[in-house]
Amino acid sequence: MLTNLRMALKALTQNKLQAILTLLGMSVGVAMVVIVSGLGRGAQLRIESQIESAGPTRITIKSGNFTPSAIDNSGQQDSGGGEPSEGIATTSGAGGDGSAMADLSKDEAVLDARRRITAPKRTEFKSPPTPIDAAQVAALGKLDGVKAIAGQMQGNASLDASANLPTTILRVSGFDAAWPEMTGWKLREGRMPSASEHDSGAPVMLVSPAVAKRLWPDAPSAIDKIVPMSGKQVRVVGVVSGAEEKGGSVVVPLVYIPNKLAGELLGRNSYDTVTIRTQSIGVTTKVNKEVTAELRRMHGLGEGWANDFRAETQSNSALPGMGSDPRLARAVHSNSVGFEQTSWEEMAKSLRQAGRTFGYLLGGAAAVSLLVGGIGVMNIMLVSVAARTREIGLRMALGARTQDVMIQFLVEAVTLAALGGIIGLALGGVGLYVTEHGFHTATAISPIMLFVAVAMAAITGIVFGFGPARRASLLDPVIALKSE
Repeated sequence: MLTNLRMALKALTQNKLQAILTLLGMSVGVAMVVIVSGLGRGAQLRIESQIESAGPTRITIKSGNFTPSAIDNSGQQDSGGGEPSEGIATTSGAGGDGSAMADLSKDEAVLDARRRITAPKRTEFKSPPTPIDAAQVAALGKLDGVKAIAGQMQGNASLDASANLPTTILRVSGFDAAWPEMTGWKLREGRMPSASEHDSGAPVMLVSPAVAKRLWPDAPSAIDKIVPMSGKQVRVVGVVSGAEEKGGSVVVPLVYIPNKLAGELLGRNSYDTVTIRTQSIGVTTKVNKEVTAELRRMHGLGEGWANDFRAETQSNSALPGMGSDPRLARAVHSNSVGFEQTSWEEMAKSLRQAGRTFGYLLGGAAAVSLLVGGIGVMNIMLVSVAARTREIGLRMALGARTQDVMIQFLVEAVTLAALGGIIGLALGGVGLYVTEHGFHTATAISPIMLFVAVAMAAITGIVFGFGPARRASLLDPVIALKSE
């Protein structure tokens, strides 16, 4: 095989121009495969990110519950307003005698509604509510369907007298390691705190570009600036954009520090808010119910006790509640489960289908390019067979078998295609880099697709090289030796 490979490389160098042109055609085909797969995967990841950032996979938990007892933010309701709860079947059918109504006595929705109606009313309230701490957050993070979980705590921290900054107070917002990715923070400068820094409560800090400009107006960069707070020398390690500054104000700038450090500065270990990101839209409501049940268990709440916390999906938080007609609020919240599991799933399905269609179209273009490259391989191999007829006849006269001749030309075709594939990988990588940084289009490279691209190039060499190789092996030695 090594001998055939050396002969193949030597034969290709004898027709350099033809070999270069063929390599170019194959390289373009493979580069198209790489670029198309990168664009398709990047578009798919972008779609997934946009679906998640739309909110349906986020659950927000806060200590304390100020929701009217008639409305349960998990998507259930009671019949306190006098109207029938959802799922309750009446006997007034189309004909007035109930004959047009199906027997719903065993319908699961009806049974579930009846169970909620007959369940004890939650009229007892726990005060003060049980705080939500790191142990509870760790337990919630182990529930099925939870993709990421992060707690937050906020409060004002006074600066030391040696601070020499335009303010004497900062609003500190503690965050966990998963928070930046969950909320889409983008690192503008510096770095994010490491996992070990989060665990140890290291004195590190993130700031937004606006806060950096406000605290150090004359400095070219806020990185490595020191902020003395409560005897700790907190160092700025990164500047992030996309951070929500709802906890700050015009007077008090908002900065971000690890939760453990925030707890030390604020003198507490409970979270103001806990945010959960679920694995998919379809399980958000299910996870919310499991979170509610687990928190009730950890807080020791019996059947007659109302929640001393508020856990709601972002879809529910946007629905009518306080200030609306209670009957409207109950009706809307009771149907929010179906809204999430139907409307959002349909939206996600449509977006994913659009992404797949886009990928199929680009994949077809890449396949055509690879086909053109394969035709180029076949062309140069046919030319090579025609130009080396006497060589083939001489080899067969000296004892070379039909199989040996066919393998020789197949190795040449595969070598040509494989070299084109390797060059195509490099061209594809450059193309993806230019696309992402020049045109700001999302791309993503899959190692499997790189292997598939090279494998496709080699398979193309075999398929399009088999015909010329077979033709060479079937030449009559006597006729081949007489050819000029």
